[in-house]
Amino acid sequence: MQVLRLKELSTAQVVFFASVVALDFGWGLVFKTALQVTAIHEVARLEMVVSVMLMVLVRLMLDRFGTLICFELAWGLLAAVLMPAAGGQPGFMKLVPALTQGLVFDLLFSLLQTRMPVGRAYVAILVGGVLGPCAAMAVRVAMGMPWATATQVFFGISLVTSLVINGFGVYLALVVWKRISGLHIVAMLRLP
Repeated sequence: MQVLRLKELSTAQVVFFASVVALDFGWGLVFKTALQVTAIHEVARLEMVVSVMLMVLVRLMLDRFGTLICFELAWGLLAAVLMPAAGGQPGFMKLVPALTQGLVFDLLFSLLQTRMPVGRAYVAILVGGVLGPCAAMAVRVAMGMPWATATQVFFGISLVTSLVINGFGVYLALVVWKRISGLHIVAMLRLP
């Protein structure tokens, strides 16, 4: 398993990584705010289609264990500082589900690299997309949220919609990757 080392990244790769994290965070901030006017955001996090697509593309570009852990850590730190009251977890408690997802994403991407070169993205993102919200719900329950029937029903609906949204995000990422993977600029940015 190849591990991402910061010293092996070029300046262009670091700028690419930071730009995509900032794009993802900005997209989520704007789209999530617009969706909070409706009740749909409580059931289906539609902004995650683009976020998943960006994460998969970053992992394919910088294909090393640790890439998505760093991605989720950077995103979680931004969310903890800039949106401390948003979502179900206050402040730095947002890092628990983010790092859980990042670890699962990276582990499965790396473990399935030779066995399932294309399918690994689906497996990693779908499994991580279930375990991350489970970690988030565990934090909420530990902080005193009642595990009532309504909570369980909404959580179940949220997990199902998360699987659909994450699957669509992976599909879009793979379509984009198929079109850009042979480009010279992509070859320059990819890790050897």
